[in-house]
Amino acid sequence: MKGPENGYRIAYPRRIIARSTVRAVMRVLLPIAFRIRITGRENFPESGPLIVVGNHAAVMEAVLMAVYTPWQVEMLGAADIPHEKVTQVAIKIFGFIPVNRGHVDRPALTQALDVLKQGGVVAIFPEGGIWQTGARRAQTGVAWLSYRAGAPVLPIGFSGTMGALGAALKLQRPELTMNVGEPIPSARLPQGKARKVYLAEYAGQILDAVSALLPADDPARRVTIKDERFELQVAALGPDGAAADYPAGLAIRHATALAKLLHQPVILKIFTQNLRLPTRPLEELDSEHDAEVIAGATRSILDYLQDENPYLLTYRFGPQEAEAMQAGLEELLALARWAAGSGLALAITPIRRFTSLDQGKEVVQIKQGHFEQWM
Repeated sequence: MKGPENGYRIAYPRRIIARSTVRAVMRVLLPIAFRIRITGRENFPESGPLIVVGNHAAVMEAVLMAVYTPWQVEMLGAADIPHEKVTQVAIKIFGFIPVNRGHVDRPALTQALDVLKQGGVVAIFPEGGIWQTGARRAQTGVAWLSYRAGAPVLPIGFSGTMGALGAALKLQRPELTMNVGEPIPSARLPQGKARKVYLAEYAGQILDAVSALLPADDPARRVTIKDERFELQVAALGPDGAAADYPAGLAIRHATALAKLLHQPVILKIFTQNLRLPTRPLEELDSEHDAEVIAGATRSILDYLQDENPYLLTYRFGPQEAEAMQAGLEELLALARWAAGSGLALAITPIRRFTSLDQGKEVVQIKQGHFEQWM
């Protein structure tokens, strides 16, 4: 076994005793709590180098990938925000390669490449997160790794995972399915094609292969809305509740982007739950009108984005929309500070409109949604 002392930044395999113990114990416990169905076992290659990829809607995909693949996998996982307590415990025991998302994390990619160079197996969720179901853009890191290491990619489709852990804790014994597809040959740049274009196409091919392994009615595949759009209503209120004028220069010009952010409970919970920031008022704008409180919550998000994690929104929404969202937050902060200094309240109403394909009609959502437990 080669290790860091031989020029690699990470040894493969590592944590052998801890990981082998976890895998053995979980293979006993999981069938008690879940009904587990695995298809395509014959597609598992005997050894690496190999990149294993899967869809990611909840915590259980990572558990199944770590426990039921026949080799020890070295997972790449998010490190740009604090994890929930249960995830922190699992990471401490099992370990992973931390990735700071939203920009090219060269140390993480280098470690993953070193694992592959040692004939190891790297596990990646190429959609890059669990904040939104439905169609997502592919992240090209897996394509780059396959290209650089000459490693094939094994797609796995997981279904039944959303809410499964919560259901298991209620003794409902939900069914989890793990469909193993056929390996995809390693990325090889065709002559005359730009590498960036090819890698994006290869990443899309990988997501298509994973998606093809999911049931047609799986939430990760279903598109349930279309024509989604956002708007923002803002009113300054006097002590008697009557509307008051505010300077035209304080109008929120990036209202659409800000309204979209305010209707993203899975993103807002990052600030409130994961980071423990005082941002709850921005999740409860239907009842919170105190301008000073709104200003404080907005300021805490901006401070975090500016000082600690400038890529948090960029990674999830793309650079242009993320920039517009941050500009909207800055405009909200200026307006809220003015209102607080003027003794006024603020009524902020983000509005989301979309066509529901299930209901066959347009839906207008004014009340902000709540984060649904991802386990």
